[in-house]
Amino acid sequence: MPSSVSSHDFIKEKVKALKDTYPSLRSKRDEYVFSALCVKANFYKNPALVLNERDFEDIIVDGQYDGGVDVLLSDPNTEGADLIIGQSKYYETIAYEDVLNAMLKMALFYKDMVRGQFEQVNATVQRRFLTLNSEVGEESKIHFVFYTSAPQSGIRRDRIEKKFREQFTGVTNIEVSILFASDIEDEIKESESRRPTVETGKIRIDEADNYLLYGDGAAIVNVSAYSIKQLYAQHNTNLLSRNLRYHIAGRDIDKAIADTINNDPDSFWLKNNGITIICDDFDIDGKEVRLRNFSIVNGGQTTYMLHKSPSINSDHDLYLPCKIIRIVGDTEDEKSSFSLSIAKATNSQKAIKPVDLKANSPEQVRFAQAMREVGVFYQTKRGEVVPSQFRDPHLNSDLVEIGKLCLAAVFQVPGTSRNKPSALYQPKYYDPVFNGNQSQIARLCKELLYYDHYFRTSFQRAFDRENATAPNASVRISFAHNARTICVAFASFAARYRQGNITDQDLTPLFSSASSESIADTLYESFRELGHMQYFLSPQVFDNKDTCDKVLSKLFNIIIEAGITSYTFESRHDSTLNATNYLKRDKNYYEILSSQWQRTVSDLSAVFSEVGM
Repeated sequence: MPSSVSSHDFIKEKVKALKDTYPSLRSKRDEYVFSALCVKANFYKNPALVLNERDFEDIIVDGQYDGGVDVLLSDPNTEGADLIIGQSKYYETIAYEDVLNAMLKMALFYKDMVRGQFEQVNATVQRRFLTLNSEVGEESKIHFVFYTSAPQSGIRRDRIEKKFREQFTGVTNIEVSILFASDIEDEIKESESRRPTVETGKIRIDEADNYLLYGDGAAIVNVSAYSIKQLYAQHNTNLLSRNLRYHIAGRDIDKAIADTINNDPDSFWLKNNGITIICDDFDIDGKEVRLRNFSIVNGGQTTYMLHKSPSINSDHDLYLPCKIIRIVGDTEDEKSSFSLSIAKATNSQKAIKPVDLKANSPEQVRFAQAMREVGVFYQTKRGEVVPSQFRDPHLNSDLVEIGKLCLAAVFQVPGTSRNKPSALYQPKYYDPVFNGNQSQIARLCKELLYYDHYFRTSFQRAFDRENATAPNASVRISFAHNARTICVAFASFAARYRQGNITDQDLTPLFSSASSESIADTLYESFRELGHMQYFLSPQVFDNKDTCDKVLSKLFNIIIEAGITSYTFESRHDSTLNATNYLKRDKNYYEILSSQWQRTVSDLSAVFSEVGM
């Protein structure tokens, strides 16, 4: 671990380098650039995640009346739209009280914002928070991060975290990270060290020819921890390229592993489950194992902690169990399925997210090809580099984003889409999308990606401007910021209705007195049947972006105006209701449609008639 002084100097050089890389940052204060540096290193390690100059303008909110926060973003590495709230201090030294006060100020900021108390923040911060918070669902985390370029100097993180968590008694989705200079240096180095997938490498074992073979395709050895540490130093997280995930910080597990490594190394072999390596081929020669096209598929947590341990070196080594397995299969699908089965079966230390289990599945590989054929790059797993021609946000995507869009647009459950996107992994939703007519879904998803992109980048800003001086501006703007999924849902619904894919008979349950669950179940069969639809908006409309944007703007305004009417009525009878929780419920979307159906149909007819649909 480098000294705190060298860590601070290291960060200073990286601040200068970031200014050289991003011209728009050259005019910014070093404090601002430090925040940008921390965000980039902390949350954009993945080579597939592109961070451009415009992104910094959105993410860094440091300024007058910022409410005590410098950073607001949605975590690009999670599928649950985790909200990141950050504060940074570009200091050479810092006191315990400074860190604590900054953390408590962030807690107060969040509480005020969710209560609608915006008086202490500027309009930019308000709108940025509303936009991000609108994506937060029941599966999301609220992650508070504090960065400083100062050394830790004996400051107790645990005491600060305890006082901070006392501000959120009973709240279970709060995460806290406090990073000092050396921590940030580590983050930067890890972020910069991404390399291609490991092709060749070698590890050492405890005794010459001390191995147990299983047939001719697998072996068990006792591998040197130092040799694993050396591999990680060379290849970083690409050593885990076929794993279901990279290292996921977990204080309890990480602490237990570190304690054993540093304080009881003789028992490490006994207490640790070891690691599993899969490879195209391996050869054991004495105390050396040579590997070809290999990856650690289980033991990422252990590998990372070995890498972090200062006590492991050439003079002080320890050993751990290691299973080496040759990949089985003649075709790429067979090899992917085999690798996935090994990774899934051997991972047990941490909960595996559904997206991890699907990462290398054959249907995801095929769907990626289907998306490529319509001009969209689809990432089957995190870490893939997006080719430059697909860098526009609506031209690249992944399972989580496509899943959310399909929940909203195909199955018409926009509340579920934003509040519980893991529903996608239920067979009733997953199979029609990824195991059905993939070419059809790919074409439709290309449209949905643009609908979503247009809402976020153009429509929302225009709506804010147009309603800034309206008598009920705060209500209207807050509702619109939370209306993203219902807008995407409604635009596709409107197009399907216009084309006859959804009929009045299909919609009969909307006007019944049945429960929302019953309505959704009944509508499911109608909504999932896309028939022979090749598009939502006709090619002559969709391919002409000026015309497309006008149509989308009108459709979005129709559902938002209808929604505000319904929401205003409901809020008169429920003082606790806000736009965020109102739009997290599918039943309220159905209520918006049914309560104003006749007017909605008339408006739709006018919109589509204008463009010849």
